[in-house]
Amino acid sequence: MKTKSLFLAVFIAFGYLALFISTYKLLEKPAIYNRYFSSFMPTYETQNNSTEVVKKPFTATSAKSFEETMDAYHYACIKNNLYNYDPNDEVSRSNFAFFPLFPLAWKISMLSGKGIIIVNFLLHLASILILTLVFCPKSVVQSLLVIFALPTLTVFLIPYSEALFMFSISIALLGWKRQNNMLYILGLLLASMTRPVFILLIGAAIATEIFFLICDKKRKIQYKQLIITISTVLTGTFLVTLFQWTYHHGSLLTFINAQKHWGTFLQVPGGIVDWSREGYGMNVWALVFCCVFGGIILFSKFLRRKELETETYDYWYYFSWIYMILATLFVLLLQGGCLHSLYRYTLCTPFFYIIIFQHLNNGNKLSLSKPLLIYTLFLILCVLFIETAWYSREWNFSKTGFVLLSSNLLFFILMQYINNAQRYIGLGILILTGIIWNCYLLNMFVTKAWIFL
Repeated sequence: MKTKSLFLAVFIAFGYLALFISTYKLLEKPAIYNRYFSSFMPTYETQNNSTEVVKKPFTATSAKSFEETMDAYHYACIKNNLYNYDPNDEVSRSNFAFFPLFPLAWKISMLSGKGIIIVNFLLHLASILILTLVFCPKSVVQSLLVIFALPTLTVFLIPYSEALFMFSISIALLGWKRQNNMLYILGLLLASMTRPVFILLIGAAIATEIFFLICDKKRKIQYKQLIITISTVLTGTFLVTLFQWTYHHGSLLTFINAQKHWGTFLQVPGGIVDWSREGYGMNVWALVFCCVFGGIILFSKFLRRKELETETYDYWYYFSWIYMILATLFVLLLQGGCLHSLYRYTLCTPFFYIIIFQHLNNGNKLSLSKPLLIYTLFLILCVLFIETAWYSREWNFSKTGFVLLSSNLLFFILMQYINNAQRYIGLGILILTGIIWNCYLLNMFVTKAWIFL
């Protein structure tokens, strides 16, 4: 990675943050919102535990609003009180579902809800730069712009643990690239203490080894890396259980039992639903993307197993697809068909970024026959799923996230066929529209509206 490219990427990142904040501030002003946005962008207002659709300018953010909403409230509780257990307090019981590394880091930083957002943004930026260094070192600026065009970045601008998880996995992959086992172990250990994903990481690691064993007869199972991965992830998870056990001696698996607070347990899906219109479109997109595109990618590799030998970076590319497919299956089976937060668990992970960067590094040529035909099939399936939910059949501003994700994918497929000027103009348009949508989601978060993540 050239120093010039690095400085340009950092400059662009802070420019993005400044533009995001400025856009939100403008949408707080009645003159701007009422004149240009009120006709198509309704907002939400929550009073007395009741949420209504209104046409009001955006609500100003505050440290308090960032610490009292959705999962941020639980992280703030852990930050302030750790896991102090009260059997009569529902919040203290459900706090055990959240792993401690992020709230502990927040506590040590002594930052407010607003302050930790800047840290999350910096961690997200650092993660992108590390992942481009590992997977796409020749296209740092373009890679950054592609990521900033995504309509899913709100999760990295609130007090959630996604940024720390992404940074931890990025550290592990940097250790893998440099053949530094200590760095690899440190990254995985931190990741396994940030989010309860030990089953997904271990399952993806084992499944990827089996997949390559079937597809590439010349490749042997990497027992050493597999053992290091599994043992490190289990160690991190065990340290979390011990830490939580010091506050509640009921079980070493308290964090699993606490998930039942949200109805998360093994169950047969009863239909595809969600908790919000805004989240449903993006979650359906993630569902079909992981299953359709992921299935085609894995199946095409399987069909060509006699023609292609495994390359070094292929491991993490196929690991990423397998991880996202497993995450999708877990959401479907543990939430009974409710897609709530699916795009967070798939598209807001380092593994989705790895897939993007691998395609950019390989000239953006998708390993798919007739990609536009497949893209059309993809859209048809998405629309069919969306139409199954009665509350989501109306196509209005709430579908903007879905439209932007679909536009990003189409543009990504076509990037190899256009010149640089057209490429950067297209990315600029996607980034600007994505900022408005991400600001809209942030306003939903601040007003404690329908749960979209």
